[in-house]
Amino acid sequence: MVGFCSNDYLGLAASSVASDLPQETPFGATASRLVCGDSEEHRALERALASLVGCEDAVLFSSGFAANVGALPALIEPDDHVFSDALNHASMIDGLRLARARVTITPHGASPRDVRPSAPAVSWWITESVHSMAGDRVSIEALAQHLDHGGLVYLDEAHGLGLFAGGAGLARAHGITPTVVAGPLGKSFACAGAFVASSRAVAELLRSAARSFVFSTGLSPLLVEAIRHSLSRVTGPEGDQRRALLWDNIAHLGERLGLADVPESPIIPIHVGDNRAALRASELLFERGWHVQAIRPPTVPPDTARLRVSVSAAHSASHIDAFARDLRSVFSTLGLRAELRRAS
Repeated sequence: MVGFCSNDYLGLAASSVASDLPQETPFGATASRLVCGDSEEHRALERALASLVGCEDAVLFSSGFAANVGALPALIEPDDHVFSDALNHASMIDGLRLARARVTITPHGASPRDVRPSAPAVSWWITESVHSMAGDRVSIEALAQHLDHGGLVYLDEAHGLGLFAGGAGLARAHGITPTVVAGPLGKSFACAGAFVASSRAVAELLRSAARSFVFSTGLSPLLVEAIRHSLSRVTGPEGDQRRALLWDNIAHLGERLGLADVPESPIIPIHVGDNRAALRASELLFERGWHVQAIRPPTVPPDTARLRVSVSAAHSASHIDAFARDLRSVFSTLGLRAELRRAS
């Protein structure tokens, strides 16, 4: 079975780092970071992750979901103006609900039209750099304009972090420093946990006000060491080699599927539409040795069921060629459109 639906974009998930970890590393942090679970190793990793995304400081969380549901309510005031992309991750939606903010849902891909709030309110744009179910990128020009006009940006780099030069996310790769960057570490970094990076003042606020940080046991020191090890790989020569292979694989699969444009990310959602047809397509691919999940509402809008195909540096050219052939065959068997197209 070959997987074409994981978030292991750089192919690091199968690696073992146990032999590289200090033998005396403890398993548990023993308590919340604010009680006695803090360590210099936690702080050093936070500084390194902040530097990766161009920020002053960062705060470690147990997961990307915990980061978003903790940071957003801590940062956003009820009177703030908030613009949230229609396809934002559930954790961001839940975080905004907890913030009790005035939220304007913008159509996917649209930018806030009015970024000049009336005093004393501020204007937040909450979005993902690479959207997890559409695979497209946020507009760098729109991000820069929003910031230039005095707006604030909360950017989730879950599916962008590690994919660009030096292991950076999309924003850093284009010289943009958002107000706040969320960086989940279970995708390209093949670990677990997440961080939220920002200015030092904002990071200190999160350490005292983000409930999912304050009331959670600190990350395991073993996990901290594993993330540190992964960071050195992602940002070093090995990461450069894996990124080059990944982007070659992305272009290769796009060409084999006959897509009009080279995909913008490793996520290539193939439109099916009907829920049952999407499930059946997934089953037929599974029978042929390919693991691809069918994604249906409410994860995606009604009538946009899709196969969420994702590419990894671990895929070989022969994997990609055979998968593309079988995907076309399955579409033909089910009477779906012969011309494959990306979902949005």
